[in-house]
Amino acid sequence: MIARFTRFMLFLQFASVAVLTLWLMQLNWVSSFAVAVLISVILVTLPRSGIILSNFLLSQALRPLNLAGKKISVRSKAKLLLQEFYWSSVCWFWVLPFAVFSKRTISGDEGLPVLLIHGYGANSGFWHHTSDLLQRSGSSHMAIELEPLLADIDDYAHLINTAVEALCAASGKEKVIVVAHSMGGLAARAYLRKFGSDRIARVITLGTPHYGSTLANFAMGTNAMQMRWSDQSDSQSWLAALAQTETPAIRELFVSIYSRHDNIVSPQESCHLPGATNIAVDLVGHVALGFDKQVLEMVMREITAARQNT
Repeated sequence: MIARFTRFMLFLQFASVAVLTLWLMQLNWVSSFAVAVLISVILVTLPRSGIILSNFLLSQALRPLNLAGKKISVRSKAKLLLQEFYWSSVCWFWVLPFAVFSKRTISGDEGLPVLLIHGYGANSGFWHHTSDLLQRSGSSHMAIELEPLLADIDDYAHLINTAVEALCAASGKEKVIVVAHSMGGLAARAYLRKFGSDRIARVITLGTPHYGSTLANFAMGTNAMQMRWSDQSDSQSWLAALAQTETPAIRELFVSIYSRHDNIVSPQESCHLPGATNIAVDLVGHVALGFDKQVLEMVMREITAARQNT
């Protein structure tokens, strides 16, 4: 669904660039066709730029000090914004519309397979770069589609269970390693609540709002409602009910990698999952967590460790 939607939106954007370019040329406001195209592209991309900037401001992602306790320079903030804009554009224009996949089987792989779970509003294409790394390391892996798009997160547990069983059957292994971005980490926790941990060796989450996000108030769907941030005293929330079912042994399966400057998860400390291994990084945006070199190196180290220990 997301692939079809993003392809449709791409068509609209390219059509808008063409119309704006012709309009600028006909009005004689611009004499150069190349300049007219450039201006049109900038105008069409302004809404995306505005959304990303507003997310940073709403989440207060530009305010936290770095891990060394120092203020972040204007240059570093600009780099953070540009990095998130770049990787969001890569997702929007390439990996979500065209790079979707289901499974990459590596011949002769004797290690545990890896299950990749995307986040809200994404699809399996999000894992394009991670898939390349896994293939080079000789790790078989599968990516699933969390659909329907706006469904209850608990409904995704059945999709994950089907994928887990398929990976185990194909690999001959009893366990899998899960890597999940954003909402995908909550879907993995919902799976563990319903089906238990017998099949799971490790769960690595990237930017997962384990205790919700204030920005979820602006999103649509049952899943977005479940991800709304609330303080620990709200025992009626979906997230609180989920946490109450988890044992220390379940939490020990988790490695939560998150950015202290995440522009979607707010407060950013919501990604810190008590009882899990928590790793905070600086100056990485929410989407960029799935592409940042430093973060992906951490993910691959955790995968390698899990494959070696079982």
